Amino acid sequence: MKCGPSMAYRVSLSGPAETDAYAAFERIREAAPRHAEKWLTRLFAAIFTLDQNPARCPVIREAPELGFTARHLLYGKGRGVYRIIFHIREDEQHVRVLRIWHAFRDAITAADVEDDE
Repeated sequence: MKCGPSMAYRVSLSGPAETDAYAAFERIREAAPRHAEKWLTRLFAAIFTLDQNPARCPVIREAPELGFTARHLLYGKGRGVYRIIFHIREDEQHVRVLRIWHAFRDAITAADVEDDE
């Protein structure tokens, strides 16, 4: 069997995920103003790598409680690690980013990932 080139997935952010990204940016800007813009640019670059092989990322431990296969991509380092939590809609070739959750926060719940789409 011969494999062809992989199709790119469409990547989009839910309203809550966008809010999470800009809230984190504001917190970082308060603490380290010179680094905040670079952090945000790199966050979005990391998110958009999900257009290729998003299943490379592990299923999150909260998935059974959520009722669907949510995955995460880790971004950052040290105490500044964020979980980019997303769902792959294979039938649509679509990756929907649901939340951008600080790794040290409590576990995510179904109420936290209600999609606005």
